[in-house]
Amino acid sequence: MKIVEWSPKYSVSIKSIDDDHIKLLNTINKLFDSISKGKANAVIYDILNELEQYSNFHFNREETFFRQTNYPESVEHIKEHEAFKQKIQEIKKEVSDNKSIAIPELLGFLSSWLKDHIANSDKAYEEHFKKHGVV
Repeated sequence: MKIVEWSPKYSVSIKSIDDDHIKLLNTINKLFDSISKGKANAVIYDILNELEQYSNFHFNREETFFRQTNYPESVEHIKEHEAFKQKIQEIKKEVSDNKSIAIPELLGFLSSWLKDHIANSDKAYEEHFKKHGVV
């Protein structure tokens, strides 16, 4: 079962970034599927770790493009990345401490954050990146 699906409306017309976004959405769906099937916290933790690692990889890619193109909104955009990373760290800590986590809130946060971030913050750099030859 998928909690969030890729849609062309999320495309920023940059293949590497679109591919990253698809991978992130698929990882969130994998997390949702594991939670809905009652998988152990160790499995959930591993998927959160995968999400964290790939998010960091993706954020580094974007931030490299920010520097290469002198993207004027980079400071605010990076703050969003940092907030996401912090939230993932908090969730991982709760899972590793075997604390009960609010599943609907967790999945709601992840799906809405990525959808909103992609549809708004990432779409905002699309033209700037294209103008500077990022494809």
